[in-house]
Amino acid sequence: MKLIVALFWSAVIGEVVGYIMTALAGVADNAIWTLVVSIIFGLFVYVASNIVVTNPKEEK
Repeated sequence: MKLIVALFWSAVIGEVVGYIMTALAGVADNAIWTLVVSIIFGLFVYVASNIVVTNPKEEK
């Protein structure tokens, strides 16, 4: 469930940032590529956070 929520918010925030950046640059907005890049980046952050953060119970 956490993965679905993380990917959803990654997509939403990525689309907003992509829209703002393309509007500022004056180029056409390609929503599909922005969505793909946002989800890939969201997956990367999700996997990296699971690798780096360890369970405190396992350390003892």
